[in-house]
Amino acid sequence: MINLLELQPIRQFVESIGKDVEQYFGKDDACIIYLRPDGVFYGQGLYQWLSRKKKNLILTTMEDDGSDLEEAKVRNRKVLVVDNDIVTGKGYKRAIGTLRLRKKELQIKGIKFATFSDRVGLADFYVGKYSPEAIWHLEELDAVDSKIIQFLAQNGRESFAEIAKKLRLSSVAVKNRVDKLLKEKIIRIQGTLQVDQFYTIAAQIQVEADAETVEQLIGKLEKYQEVYHLTKMIGHYNLVVGLLAHNLENIEELVDKEIRAMPGVKQIVISTGEIPIVPKTIPLQF
Repeated sequence: MINLLELQPIRQFVESIGKDVEQYFGKDDACIIYLRPDGVFYGQGLYQWLSRKKKNLILTTMEDDGSDLEEAKVRNRKVLVVDNDIVTGKGYKRAIGTLRLRKKELQIKGIKFATFSDRVGLADFYVGKYSPEAIWHLEELDAVDSKIIQFLAQNGRESFAEIAKKLRLSSVAVKNRVDKLLKEKIIRIQGTLQVDQFYTIAAQIQVEADAETVEQLIGKLEKYQEVYHLTKMIGHYNLVVGLLAHNLENIEELVDKEIRAMPGVKQIVISTGEIPIVPKTIPLQF
């Protein structure tokens, strides 16, 4: 059995909420329900960790509308629903609502929800709130810093004097703040390309490969101007590549040369489509 606790996101999830979940379950019979498909690793990882301490714990799964729920596994138990993310809250409301409607019938002793990131503030247990505050760490920025970042994002060539007029500050004060933001690596100055001016097609490439090959691929692909997205994933495919191109032949050429040729690559799935809605610009590679 794979030790999911060796994976950094799963370990962070368990370390952040594990004790609180353990306290919620207490001595009661308990059940962890992970929502398919995205909650599987978080649910199973939490179960691996908690089942070492708590013997009257079981694991099951369901869709967020309650379909495929194994009723016998939740009967007379405290329940924890697990997913990876709450984005709009619709999945959360469907899952929790379904269980609450059947709480009396199935004699469920308690219902709570755990997720890695909560964008709308609904979960009982979460690692972080995925929100503007979490992204920008606004506790580290005051309103003036935020405005300066906003002005520079809209027009990177706007002078300190022009920004200063809008904020009723001196240009020296604006410069000092920008220097501080640069030093703390909250912002950076870079040239970018307009995607729609250089490319006509995009591809998403899902790669299944061993860990060493994934690292080698990242080292090669991150140097390409055309690669605008690289993410290591948990699951069947463990690397996702976002690629920009002028035509299908460009995509096939790069995949054959840089990905398929690697001995450690086991499987590749390629989806092609229009250029991305976001990002609209990509950094220049030198």
